[in-house]
Amino acid sequence: MRRVVSRALVAAAVGAMALGVGGGVASADDGTAIWLLPGVDAGALLGPTVGLPTALLAPVDGVLTYLAG
Repeated sequence: MRRVVSRALVAAAVGAMALGVGGGVASADDGTAIWLLPGVDAGALLGPTVGLPTALLAPVDGVLTYLAG
């Protein structure tokens, strides 16, 4: 009986911790939301890289726009 109660308490503690960490990470920043997993937001880490493809492709866009007339 003690073993069952112990397992239930451990499962409840792990679940509460996962919900607390997930909610805290997802609501920590109001900037760009980049979701790794549901509830895990990596926007603060990956936010600066969002504009990188646009910046890298800007010269190509300029050449294509020039060639198209």
